[in-house]
Amino acid sequence: MAFTSPRSLLCSATLLVAACGTRDPHASTANPPPPAEFLVATQDSTFWVRAERSGVRVRGAPLTLAKYGGRFYEIFLADDDRSYDDALLVGLRLYRRDLLDGDSTVVFEDSIVPRLAREYAQAHPGARPLGPDQDGAEDPPTQALADLEVVGVQGPYLSFEYHVDVTNRGADPWHATRRGVIDLRSGRSARVADLLPAKLAATVVDSGRRQLAAVIDSMRRESRGAAASAARRALAALSDSRFDERSFVLSVPDSQPAIEFALPQRGTDVPDDVFSLDPLLVRQAPWWPEIAANFPNAANDLDHWLRFEKSGYDLIARYDSSAETAGLSLSDHVREWPVRVIAAPILHVFWLDKPAIDSTQRRALSRAFDEASLYDEATRTVHDTHRRGAPARFASSSRHSPSPRAGSRRHT
Repeated sequence: MAFTSPRSLLCSATLLVAACGTRDPHASTANPPPPAEFLVATQDSTFWVRAERSGVRVRGAPLTLAKYGGRFYEIFLADDDRSYDDALLVGLRLYRRDLLDGDSTVVFEDSIVPRLAREYAQAHPGARPLGPDQDGAEDPPTQALADLEVVGVQGPYLSFEYHVDVTNRGADPWHATRRGVIDLRSGRSARVADLLPAKLAATVVDSGRRQLAAVIDSMRRESRGAAASAARRALAALSDSRFDERSFVLSVPDSQPAIEFALPQRGTDVPDDVFSLDPLLVRQAPWWPEIAANFPNAANDLDHWLRFEKSGYDLIARYDSSAETAGLSLSDHVREWPVRVIAAPILHVFWLDKPAIDSTQRRALSRAFDEASLYDEATRTVHDTHRRGAPARFASSSRHSPSPRAGSRRHT
């Protein structure tokens, strides 16, 4: 999903991960925790929790995972660097990697930066693209940088937020942003009609249009007041925007699936923050029952996964007053066993015990955690939002192969 630098995110994740991988020192063999095994996904890490008679073990890694069709996939970004000496041009590709066979497939590819790179090449026929180890100018006059953040993963559906920033010396900088949903199975952009029964999809899209119209009408009324400068600015920002039924993400407010439309925007005065409409609940989503158990019952500062009848324990997450951390614990309705304090928010959980994963999947997950532990500060995860922070937005670019492990290149 306030945006932090990647170094801060990675350091925070590293500190949390470094504290993991050990038994709970307070575990009592007289009152052992119930057997449990699951993965907890946060904004920048995944934690592997296993409880047994000897205590609770937690292992963390800077991983983003998806699961569908009984298989786990890692989601990661790779930069599409098309820079020249006087032009910093870095697009991106989003990959899914099958943890079983290691194959990586592009599921999203930025199109704006490649187009700008072609236009630059045509306007500068003598220019040559920089090599992987070459440095460009310190402050190139042409700069275009794309960024993508994964908002959530619900089964095979990945919701994203996409940004592009472009500057050309002598011209006003411009920014573009949009949201969308990718079907990881095909790599295609999903529409509301692809996710819901036809009648419900039409109702949801119509509700989104009416919701936007109501917001604009409200802003117009507020802009007539004596102290309405903020409303007038907001109305001006929306004046050139149009409702797009493809610009939405999936969310899970109130423990129910929802469609959340957002306005795609592009121009010189476009804000960094996405303008989102209120979530529209879609309880009849046909894909929801299969993954509903991965999401908690939420109430105030507490998330509660009800697993006792099926697995002999519940998972509880208690958020602190700032909602920056969450304390995990297991409960058998009589006692609780602390698990770990982790960075909030918790996105979802993958259960590994009921039903239990097979040995092949277990080895694949273990290998992915081992590899992720080697990631360094140059490695971009799907939640890396450093590129959108001014003035460092164009300070550096990372050049990646389709492997999550990669080096970096910096314009100096």
